Amino acid sequence: MTSTYSSPRVLGTTDKERQLVETLYRAIGGEPDLLDDVLSPDWEDIPSIPDQPPGPAGMKPHIVAFHEAFADAHVIVHDIVASSGLVAVRGALAGTLRSEFLGVPPNGKYDEIAIHEFHEIDNGLIRRSWHLEDLHGWMTRMNA
Repeated sequence: MTSTYSSPRVLGTTDKERQLVETLYRAIGGEPDLLDDVLSPDWEDIPSIPDQPPGPAGMKPHIVAFHEAFADAHVIVHDIVASSGLVAVRGALAGTLRSEFLGVPPNGKYDEIAIHEFHEIDNGLIRRSWHLEDLHGWMTRMNA
């Protein structure tokens, strides 16, 4: 349950922006309480999961559910690119499916879900995140 930062390509970020983003992905990688250190209390997750409250508390249960569904769950960060308080990340959520996730039954297959995200930095915290996961591609591979 670790995050992988093996030499991601980093362009245009300040040290503070990079630290915020790396801490965010450590949180997603299995340390959800770290969200309190990097997300604003009114953080917006766009698109959010139905009925997800704003802020760190709204995301923590989903991190826990991800780790329950995937053995050896981890985050891979490929690229971090920033400009004027907006940080883009290309990466993947990865693991071996051990329990049902999004209607896909457990099958013991390891795979990665590609992610592309943008994080708006405001007053030293992540204020808003836009994200896109390739769930269609993942579901197609898992059901093959």
